[in-house]
Amino acid sequence: MITELKSIPDIWKRMPSEMHARRFLEGIIWSTGRHCPHCGSVASSALRGRTCRPGLYQCRDCRLQFTVTTLTPMHGTKLDLRIWICAMFLVLTSSKGISSVVMARLLGVNQKTAWKMGHAIREMMDDRNAELLPLQGIVAVDEAYVGGAPKSLSGAYNPRGKGTGKPMIFVAASRDGQARARVVSDDKRATLEPVLLEWIDPETTNLMTDGSKSYRGLGQTMADHQYVIHSKKEYANPETGAHVNTAEAVISQVQRALVGVYHNLGRQHLQRYLDEIVWRWNHRNPVREVVKKWTTKAGVEREKSTMIWKPIPVVDQMRLLLQGAVGKQLRRSKEYGLCWP
Repeated sequence: MITELKSIPDIWKRMPSEMHARRFLEGIIWSTGRHCPHCGSVASSALRGRTCRPGLYQCRDCRLQFTVTTLTPMHGTKLDLRIWICAMFLVLTSSKGISSVVMARLLGVNQKTAWKMGHAIREMMDDRNAELLPLQGIVAVDEAYVGGAPKSLSGAYNPRGKGTGKPMIFVAASRDGQARARVVSDDKRATLEPVLLEWIDPETTNLMTDGSKSYRGLGQTMADHQYVIHSKKEYANPETGAHVNTAEAVISQVQRALVGVYHNLGRQHLQRYLDEIVWRWNHRNPVREVVKKWTTKAGVEREKSTMIWKPIPVVDQMRLLLQGAVGKQLRRSKEYGLCWP
C-alpha cells in the first residue's frame, strides 16, 4: 500500500499503469472490503470476460455491475485514473488552491475537463453527511463579504459594508484547528443561529464574537460569550482572552485564494470553494509552538505564543477524501455546467 506521494512524477513512478492506480483507489474506498455502491452488499464477483472493462464487478444480490468509481464524482470517467490522483494531489497540496487553467496545463487535459475535475474533488470535500464532530471549547465566529467582480474590470464597483452586493460567508473556527464556513443570505440572528447550532455544542462552547448585535442574543444560549468591539479599535481583550482572530484567519485564506488564484467567486459555486479552503484548514497538525517575549515602552513584559501548523501527509488526506466519495455524484449538464443526479 502506498503511504507517501511526493510529487506528480512520483505518482507515475509508483503507479506504472492504470491498474496500479485502480488498486490504490480500491484499497482506500473499499478499505473494509469490497461492497456494492448500489445496494451495499458485500457479495460480488469480478467479471473477467474479453469484453469486460478492467476493474468491473457484479453484485450477487442486486445483480448490478460496478467499479470503484461508480456513484462517486468520478463516475463514468474516461480519463486515466492516474490523472485523477494527480489532480487530487495538486488540489490537496496547493496552499491557496489551483486554477483550472494551471491544472489543465500540468495534467495535459483541456481547461473544461480540469474545471469539472476540480469541482468533483470539491464535491468530495462537502460534509453533507455531518460526519465532522461539533466544534467545542473556544469558538470564534465572524462574517465577511467575498467574491464579486474584480476591481480591475472596467466599471466594476463594489460598495463597502452592508451596502455591497457581494455574497456573505459565515465562519466559525475553534482554537484547536477546526473550522466551518457557509454562504448565508444575511447576518441576522434568525439566519446565523440555525447554522451555528449545526456546528457547535452550546453547552460546552465559549463563544468569541465582535460587537455585532446579531451575536448578543446568540451568546445568551452559550456556556459563555465574550466579544470585542472593533468600532472602538478593540481587537483583543487581554483580561478575558477574547478575540476573533482565528475566524478572521480562515476568512483571510478565502481572500488570498480569491486574489491570487480564482479572481472571481460567483454565488453558484462559492460554497464548494469554501469547502476546499476549510478542508485544507481542518487537515493540519500542530508542529511546534513559537514563544515571543518583549518589553513595552512602559516597562511591561509581554509574551505571545504562536502555533505552527503543517498539513497532514497527502496520502492520508486522499484516504479521508475518498472514503466518503460513494454517493456524491457530479455530472455535466446539458448547458455544459454541473448537475447533481
